Amino acid sequence: MNATRTIRFLLAALLAGGLCFGAVASAPAADYEMKLAHSNPEKDYSHLHSPLVVFKNEVERRTGGHVKVSIYPNGTLGTQKAMLEQLTRGVIQAVSISEGGLAPFYPDIAVLSIPYLFKEPDIAYEVLDGPLGDWLKEDMAKKAGIRPLAWGEDGGFRHFTDSKRMIKSPADMRGMKIRTMPVPAHLEMVKALGASPTPVSWSELYTALQTAVADGQENPIANIRIARLDEVQKYLTLDGHLYSVVAIFVNEKWFQSLPSEYRQDILRSGRIAAQVTRYLSRVNESIDLAYLRSKGMQVYAPTAEEKARFETATREPVLRVLKESVDPALVDRVLEETAKAEKKLGY
Repeated sequence: MNATRTIRFLLAALLAGGLCFGAVASAPAADYEMKLAHSNPEKDYSHLHSPLVVFKNEVERRTGGHVKVSIYPNGTLGTQKAMLEQLTRGVIQAVSISEGGLAPFYPDIAVLSIPYLFKEPDIAYEVLDGPLGDWLKEDMAKKAGIRPLAWGEDGGFRHFTDSKRMIKSPADMRGMKIRTMPVPAHLEMVKALGASPTPVSWSELYTALQTAVADGQENPIANIRIARLDEVQKYLTLDGHLYSVVAIFVNEKWFQSLPSEYRQDILRSGRIAAQVTRYLSRVNESIDLAYLRSKGMQVYAPTAEEKARFETATREPVLRVLKESVDPALVDRVLEETAKAEKKLGY
């Protein structure tokens, strides 16, 4: 059995009820309900939906059914902003979302938007699973009233695509209109590369590229396939300029109202779900990249020297913008923790 089939077999077992543990049988009436909302489709082996099914099964098994998790996918409870507003008010108890939509509720999350911060996934894991990642969880719970259970992976690294020409250097981006999320650090990164940042909502991205409102965009490989961008984009450059994280965020007041043993069950289940996002991101990245190539996308992997040119062009301008809205000491700490992780891992 190859690695892809092995991981999918294990995930299928988890989705069915948790490997050898089985699903909750004859569970008592739940004492607590967790409404968990997200904006992504219900799709098997999705790195965004399937981990939430694993989370549901784990929470209900570990608590003996005393905490019931109800998943609301496909944006059925509103936009990402609306879901987060409901979360902060306690209308719902949990939301799964990537870091891009969190800035209005917790501005310091922008510190993860330093371009070319993490060279490899294991460096990101080392930093986010360490003291810095723990500090961000506690600080967010204190300041925003929402707690990330664990840091997962939203498809991994983000890459540029476009319909005009292959991007091999910053000079190739001059004059292009590149769709980004409306995150100041992202906008500044694109400007520093000589392109025009063009904020467009995710739901309107395909049409914007199809009608040349934007020439290109940036997203993880999985999202490029999910959105069928191969139909409106010809070139893909694997520059890995940003690393996307995702987490299950819970309302802190509700979370602290639970018995301590249930809080621990939820935290443990959140850590498992975060690991599943990473496994699926890695597997699906390979599968989806092969798919995009089969559909005619031309793919270019920059050399280390070429990536360094992108980093040189973007790092200082983005750091200046970040330090205007985020504590400069936090920005410096992220850079220091990343350097420590690189040294520990032998990079």
